[in-house]
Amino acid sequence: MEKKKDKGMDDFSRLMINDSLVPDIFLVRYAQNLSRNALLVYLWLNMTGNKTAFDENTIKKFKIISDEDSGPVLAELMAANLITRNDKTYAFDDLKAREVGDYVESLKARGADSGLPVLTSDEKERQILADSISSTFYQGVLPYIFYRLIDKCLYEYKFDGRVCYKLFEEGYDQSIHKDLQRMENMARSWYEKGYTDIKSLEKQLEINSRIKSLIKLTGHIMRKRLNGLDIERITRWVEDLDATEELVNLAFKANEYRSSLTLKNVGDTLAKWHDHGVRTAEDALRFEEEEHKENKRKASRRKAVSGSAWRTGDEAGIGGNSTDTAENEKAPGKAKDTKEPEKAENVIPEDDTDIPDDILDMFGDSDEDD
Repeated sequence: MEKKKDKGMDDFSRLMINDSLVPDIFLVRYAQNLSRNALLVYLWLNMTGNKTAFDENTIKKFKIISDEDSGPVLAELMAANLITRNDKTYAFDDLKAREVGDYVESLKARGADSGLPVLTSDEKERQILADSISSTFYQGVLPYIFYRLIDKCLYEYKFDGRVCYKLFEEGYDQSIHKDLQRMENMARSWYEKGYTDIKSLEKQLEINSRIKSLIKLTGHIMRKRLNGLDIERITRWVEDLDATEELVNLAFKANEYRSSLTLKNVGDTLAKWHDHGVRTAEDALRFEEEEHKENKRKASRRKAVSGSAWRTGDEAGIGGNSTDTAENEKAPGKAKDTKEPEKAENVIPEDDTDIPDDILDMFGDSDEDD
């Protein structure tokens, strides 16, 4: 009876407190880039011990994902180099062995003898740097895989030691210091842009800091969450137009008159200022004031030209008598002009008695002709 109880307790213990060992390399290098289903299947296979011979039906029996997703999940795990295919079955790849092999090859590539127990001066400096990074950003436990990244930065990318430290500092500030893929991407980006010495790097970090500040400022002014296109536009403001917080603030104010303000409007203003040599807030205010005055002068000239082209007859000095007559009629104490207009020539009066006799004699006497 006692034996049955002990056996039951053993089964209970194995069921409830069994440990599944997962390599740190998996957590640091691979886990964060897997889909939810792929991560779930990998961990489930690891827990059940099915590491050397499993297939799609094995996954379907778990009933943790839909049957339709089993094939795509296996393909994803293969693409991530986490499993290999052997004919009709699959098996876990040995991540530790692969990483150690890669590390040894990297040592050989730079001419180091991995069997030497004594560190060279160069390697001692590397160890001091790694210890500092570990204690500052990883609570004293730096995953092995990040030692590899340090080596890559120092020996392949030829980073200054301070640049390598800055890489992890920047990763920590962006909360990506535990994501190996993103850290490697940032290191490669710095290398490709030539940020291998601390002077060139600090200039770029200052630019990055300004971009972050402007993203925050712009989001506050626009009262919206900025999308990727907005962030790209703001990045160009800093990198291409050397925009500062003060200039961006003024550029927004310069466009307040618009009924629908867009970031393109602000960018156009910044570009115009940059093309005219505006570099400070004082320059921008002076430029806007001069431009405002010039616009007023242009508006005045347009108004004058428009007025001379479309003046009325009275404004042009035509028909002034009629105006004067009207004024004379309205003005008190002034006599009206009673002068009659002259009669037109060659008009025959209706009453022939008014015709002179000498003109009538020209036609002769009709009675005498008879």
